[in-house]
Formats: sequence, C-alpha cells, structure tokens
Amino acid sequence: MTKLAEESRSYPHLFARGRIRDLELSNRVIMAPMESNLATPEGSVSERMLEYYRVRAAGGVGMIIVEYTCVDRPLGLGGEPQLALDEDHLIVSHARLVKAIHAEGAKACVQLFHAGRQTHPKFIAGQQPIAASPIPCPMYRKIPREMTRSDMEHVATKFGEAAERARLAGYDAVEIHGAHGYLPANFLSAASNRRQDEFGGSLENRQRFPIMIAKAVRDGARNIPVIFRLSADEFIEGGTTTEEAKDTARRLVAEGVDALHVSTGCHERIDCNVDPVWKPQGWRIPLARAIREVVSAPVIAVGVIREPQVAERALEDGSADFIALGRALLADPDWPNKARDGRTADIRPCTSCNWCVAQIGTGHKPVGCAENPLAGREIDLRPVRVDRAGRAVVIGSGPAGTAAALSLRESGYQVTLIEQSESVAPGLLASGAAPKKDKFFWYRDYLIRKLNDSGIDLRLNTMATAEMVVGLGPEITVVATGSSDRRLGDVSGLDMEIVSSAYDVLVGKASLRNGPIVIYGAGEIGCEAAKFAAERGFDVILSTRSSDDQALSRSNWLRIYREQFVKTLKSYPNIRIELGTLLKSVQPGRVTMTRNGSELVWDAGHLLLAVGRVPESRLADELKAKGIASVVVGDARDVRRIGDAVHEAYAAVTEHTRSVAPHGDTLHQIVF
Repeated sequence: MTKLAEESRSYPHLFARGRIRDLELSNRVIMAPMESNLATPEGSVSERMLEYYRVRAAGGVGMIIVEYTCVDRPLGLGGEPQLALDEDHLIVSHARLVKAIHAEGAKACVQLFHAGRQTHPKFIAGQQPIAASPIPCPMYRKIPREMTRSDMEHVATKFGEAAERARLAGYDAVEIHGAHGYLPANFLSAASNRRQDEFGGSLENRQRFPIMIAKAVRDGARNIPVIFRLSADEFIEGGTTTEEAKDTARRLVAEGVDALHVSTGCHERIDCNVDPVWKPQGWRIPLARAIREVVSAPVIAVGVIREPQVAERALEDGSADFIALGRALLADPDWPNKARDGRTADIRPCTSCNWCVAQIGTGHKPVGCAENPLAGREIDLRPVRVDRAGRAVVIGSGPAGTAAALSLRESGYQVTLIEQSESVAPGLLASGAAPKKDKFFWYRDYLIRKLNDSGIDLRLNTMATAEMVVGLGPEITVVATGSSDRRLGDVSGLDMEIVSSAYDVLVGKASLRNGPIVIYGAGEIGCEAAKFAAERGFDVILSTRSSDDQALSRSNWLRIYREQFVKTLKSYPNIRIELGTLLKSVQPGRVTMTRNGSELVWDAGHLLLAVGRVPESRLADELKAKGIASVVVGDARDVRRIGDAVHEAYAAVTEHTRSVAPHGDTLHQIVF
C-alpha cells in the first residue's frame, strides 16, 4: 500500500473516487460556489480570481464549482462585480480559469445564475427587477415586474446559451443556481410566486419554469453533467418545504439533471444559507439525505461542514454522495490535503463569523477571511525572510498578537510574546462563551497549538511595561494589548461588590453572583452576557439607554442576521428587555434607573456593565513617551472585529519585513 493510500484510510469515503454522469472526480470534496467580488468590471475572470481558485484546486478538492455567473446582463446580475457568460468573448477568460483548475488536478464546474427579484436597480442599470410575481425581496425591498411568457422563454434560452459557452470553455460540468430565492427558486416558492397562470398555483405549475431552464441547460451542456442547486426548505411561511423539494428533485432528474446540490433558505432567511456562528455543524445534512432517498442521481450536501469526520460520516451513512465546502475553504484552502494526510489538527477552523460576507456585502470589497489574510488576496505582497533577524517583542496574545508573533517567528525573529492573562487569547473566551458560539474555541485551540509548536518565548501572567520591553532589546515591538471597558461617570456605587464587567464574566475572570442579573448595555457583549446568564438559569434584565430595540446588538452588521439574533434573544423566557433606561446608582441588592424622568428601582444580585470597549493604549503611550517605536495593531488601535485585527497584524509584519529585507525570500504560507 502506498503512503498516500494508507493516509487516506482515515476518511475512506471522503477520498474515494466519485462520479456524476460520465465525470469522474478524484474524491468526494467539492468547493461550493461563493460570491467573491473578484471578477473584472466587464464580467470576466481577473488575475486575482484565477489565483484564488487555483490555490483551492491545489488544496485537494475533487471539483470546484465556480461562483454565481450571470447568464443575462444586466437584469440577471445580483451584485457587482460579477462573473458572466452571456457573451462569446467571455469564453476566453473562463477557459484560462478552467485550465488553471485542471492543472492542479481538480475538475471545474460553473454555476449559472439569474438574480430575479433578489437584486437592486443599482446593479441592473437602473431597471426594475423581474420575478414570478410583483413581490419585493425583503433585503432590497424593490418591487419587481411580473415576468411574461416571453420573458421566461428569453431567460431559459440565455441559460442554455451560457451552458454551451461553459462547455466550449472546457468546464467539466454546469450548475443551475435554483436555490436561495434566486429566479428559479422564486418560481418554486409559493411565498414569492402568486401567479394565476400555468406558472403559478400548484407545485406542478410552479415547477414549469425551473424545468424549462433545466431543459435548456441540458441541451446547451450536451454530454457534460448538469447539477441543480435546490433549497430543500426555505424556512418561511408559505415557502418551499422539504416535501415539495423532494417532488421537484424527482422531476428535475427525470428531465435530465444529473445531480442535486441541496441547500436551504432565501433572502428572508439568509441565516439558513450563509449560516451565522450559532448554526450547528452539519445541520443541513439530514435535508440532503431526505432528497437522496427519493432520487437516483448523486446528492451534494453543504452547510457548516467543518471537520472531516463530519463529512466522512455523512458519506458513510448514506446522507450524501459528495460534500461541498464553502467558507471552510476560505479559512484553509488545504483542508482536503490536510484531511487526506491525517493532519486534521492543522486545519484552520472556520468559525462562521461571516467576516467574509461583510467584505462582499456591506463592504463591497473582495472576499476575505478573518483568519486567513491571503483569501482573495493570493497575489498580494507577503512577509519575507529576514537574515540575521534579532528579537521581536509582541504584547498581547489575541488573534492580532498571535498572528504577528507567529509571522515574525517564521520570518526569522526570536519572538517573545507577553500576555497579562493566565491564558492565550482571552478575548476568544468571551467570543465563545455564549450559547452555540463554541466555534470560537476551535480557533483559540488552533492558535494555542500553533504557539506551542513555534518555539516562541510565551510569557503568561506577565504585565508588560516599557522598561521590560526596553530590557529585551527588540528590533520590532508590536503592541496588541486589546481593549478595556469604557468607564461610566456620574453613577454612584460602581465600586460595590455586586458590580462586575460583563466582559470579565464571559472570559471567566468573574463569576455570576446570585440573581437577578441586571445587565446595563445591550451591544454585542451585553446581549451575549444575557444569553450566557439565562442559559445558566438566572433571571436577567437586559437594559439599554436606547429606546429602540434596533439598537440591540447593533454591531451585527447585516440586518437579517441581527433580526434572527434578536429573535433568539427574545425567545428566552428569563430575559426581560428594558429600553430607554439610564443607570443612576447602585445599592446593595438593587439598582436605580431612570426612564423618561421616572425612577425605576430593580432588585439586583449582580450588575454587569457592558457599556462598550475602548482601545487599551497605556503601553503604547508609555513606549512613545520613551521614544520607542512600536506597531499598534488590533483592538489596541481601534475596537473592531477579529478579521480586522488579524489582517492588520499580517500587513504590519509584511511591511516591516519588506522594509528591512527588501530582497528576502517570500514566505508563501501563513503559519497562524
């Protein structure tokens, strides 16, 4: 037995060959299609996009499904910039992409897409979106125009023509995006299809247009496989159900579809297709199994599959024939190779933090990953090796400090990492403490393993001072001291024993006292502390100065995610939310608030303050006062998200090493 074959025995189903129609894949791992914002403004494949996909092909997937590709511009566009295959001249750039994917040993599929109502006039040249019925999507809130029979015939033709171009570009397969509320799914769902003609009403009628598209794609694709991505459940009132999806799957296979890619959700429930951190691993796998039980064609499972053993189990128990990985491959493109080689502990874990979605959504930037600063930036400058490098000192072991320390170590420095807490990355303890957020512990454990294997001088329980830093004689000093609680003024009694920091409770520095628990401040930390306490049986009053519950967890950047978060918060029977309150004083066993000029007195066994965090800049200020240059990164510079901190630290090391060693050897891999 070869070494590779022996290593693959850990996951024999995951790394067995698979087949869709006549297409043979080297294993059962597929890269799921994900919007990247890496296309050119003209809709072709950019150099940045080509390298992004090449790296993931080299990571060991059996097939890549290239992201949503518009079949009919401008009306079909769902964002910008977006790939397209609606004109012949675009074949050339797609062919280059296919060649790059093939060169790394993977097969290439492209997802064909029409946004339907789930778009905005700014993406479609100011036109009115088209849809099954004039019902706006809840994200963009623009009323679409009801499609005519002529519109449908035109769109189906455009899908078929795009499939033919995909085949000519060398793609091994094509996928129809029929999930997540986009145009085919818009017709399938009774919640968004209220037509009174033969394309609305009964399920059979609602299936007509998606089947028309599938037939056109089948004709254009000729002998290469056609995959249909299907929402097995939309999780909205009146929307597609699993029983309906099973019937649709049977109909599609009968009409020539070769595989089903089983997803869930729509724009109303985007948390069911771009899952937030609280969605459990593998939760959609049973829905893939439900579809697989009624069709003879292969089924692809997708959705929060992070660990190889979860993927292996889904294949072994017959829930799916293939496993699609999305954000897991943003975090670690080498996921398949590491799993195959038995290096599961080395897989950089995706936490479902959705920093990636923030980049392409509200940020309108190229896709990125909080933990992997190379994702979407594969052609950007990287740190270099520094010959005869001396000592580097990093203060703070959070994600920014650890990223800086490990990168500097890889660049050749002797690194001392100083942490005032008794444990590495205490902030990640706060991130993972609330219910269903344990994926942040995965990331913390991963960083600890990397530090343990690095040879870095790690000093825990150590308060760094400017004198200490000077004594170590570093060539570079990185300050990553994080943030501290904002201080309240004009409130009496804050020095009492019943008052604690909500952040300290989440990181384990303070324990919950006897209830009831009053939390003052309803940002992310306050809301998470409320769930943390409620889950442990305490009665909780969550109070905020804002009179609008839209302020609850305001840092949840995407409205629909925040709505689901707040819905979960309100579902706890032992959490009471009090709006428009102002803390005035604390006495033994009670707190005094005011609201609209009236005084409120509440019993309180414990008051937790969650009034915001500010950069912890003391050490940076001390160093500056002594004339010592330092690089300040992460929350010590500005309180933001984990991804901002990690990217900032990596950029700082890149800039430093290239400035002191402009001809140094490039470090092609990141080590954190």
